[in-house]
This record gives sequence, structure tokens and C-alpha cells, in this order.
Amino acid sequence: MTKGVRQGDPLSPFLFIIAMEGLNMAMKTAVEKGVFEGIRFPNSNICLSHLFYADDALFIGEWSRRNITNLARILRCFHIVSGLKVNFNKSKVFGVGAPSLEVLHWSAPLGCEPSSLPFTYLGIPVGDNMNLKKSMEADN
Repeated sequence: MTKGVRQGDPLSPFLFIIAMEGLNMAMKTAVEKGVFEGIRFPNSNICLSHLFYADDALFIGEWSRRNITNLARILRCFHIVSGLKVNFNKSKVFGVGAPSLEVLHWSAPLGCEPSSLPFTYLGIPVGDNMNLKKSMEADN
């Protein structure tokens, strides 16, 4: 118990899913209480605040200093409770439609690198116009 689980252990993915369920519930509660403002879809009650894929997390919300500060607090609490720490050196902040200087300043509370669209995730272009021929050719 004191040495933890070794990398490659078949139990690792299951334990990670259990831990991420804690972060999932923290984000849901933060959205319900108004601590974090996710993106609301028009004409529905759906609010998108986060997505998890394998060991990646994507946090989606209104572009505000308050949201970024509160997200940093949520992730800090998650680290304290679970012992899992976000690798901010591998993390990026995107401000869709926000000036690049603002993205630079607002990424500081999270300790992430500022970035912009388009970018590539798992070899797939994100934020590019997929109707353009050059977008399709970039994959080939």
C-alpha cells in the first residue's frame, strides 16, 4: 500500500477512472453553485464545462478572470484531496476570440502556456476550417 501502483499495472486505469470521477463531481458541483461558468447551448438546458478522454482533461467555460481563478482553485483542491497533480507544463490555455495578450495574462493563474487556434490534438486539426482543401491536405 505504501509504494503505490506501478506504471503498467492493470489496475492503474481503473484507479484513474475512480479518481477522475472525483474531479467530474467537483466540476459538476462548481457549475451548479455558479463557481464555474460552463458553455450553455442555446435552446437547451445543456451546460458543457469539461470533457475527459483517457488521461486528458478539457475544461470549457466562459472567458473570464473569475472562471480561470476558480478553475485553478478547483484543480488545487483536487490535487490536495487525490494526490494527483495536473502537469501544467503540458497544459495550454486557449481564449477563443480573445486577444492573444489577454490569453497570455490570464494563463498565469493556472501556470499554463497560452496558445491559439488552430492546433493539433492526437494528429487531428482542431479549430481549422475543415472545408478548406489545405486542411484536408495537412493530414496526408
